[in-house]
Formats: sequence, C-alpha cells, structure tokens
Amino acid sequence: MMCELQSLHFSDDGYVVRCKQCGHFQIAFISTILTLTEQDFQLLCSVVRNKYREEDCCPNENVKCIIIPTPCQGIRLILTRKDAKELRHMLEEADSEYKALLLIGLFNQ
Repeated sequence: MMCELQSLHFSDDGYVVRCKQCGHFQIAFISTILTLTEQDFQLLCSVVRNKYREEDCCPNENVKCIIIPTPCQGIRLILTRKDAKELRHMLEEADSEYKALLLIGLFNQ
C-alpha cells in the first residue's frame, strides 16, 4: 500500500509530512529523516520545545552543542542554537497544521 502524504510543513530547512493511511509522520531536517508515530511526533515536539528554552550553553551560536534525543533508539540530533530554533519552528508549524486538519476533519464527517 502506498502512502498518501499530507504536507504539514515544507521549507528550505526541511519538511514534515503525515501518511493518511498509517498515521506516521516523516520529518526531514538537515541530513536526517525520522519516521515517527503520532505519539513519538508529539514527544519530539515537546523535547525540542523544552531544549530550546533551556539556558543557552553555547558560547558561539555556530557550535553544535544542543543534543536532542529522539524517540528512535540510539538516534540523537546535535544542533547549533540556530538549527534548534529552525527545528522548533518547523515542528510547531507542522503540529499546528496537523491540529487544524483534525478540527476540519471533525466538521467534514
């Protein structure tokens, strides 16, 4: 069965899509692609949001010092402060779009 993808966010930094059949999210950012369940997607959004709020540990914004654990065993992202900001923005936009589509779907039933 082929995936029927919904685009939730697309930019020069990456994309977030969701398969309408299986419900999995695919996130592409820098050189990484993650495929996550809805629960894992929400967890990643929360982790990125919280990591970005933490005290800035980087003396230089171009230093990769922010480590983001992912729900995928053994996979972590190491990002600059700027990268973390872009990822947070990308995930927030995708999450907002997904929630809007869910609400629209309630009215179309």
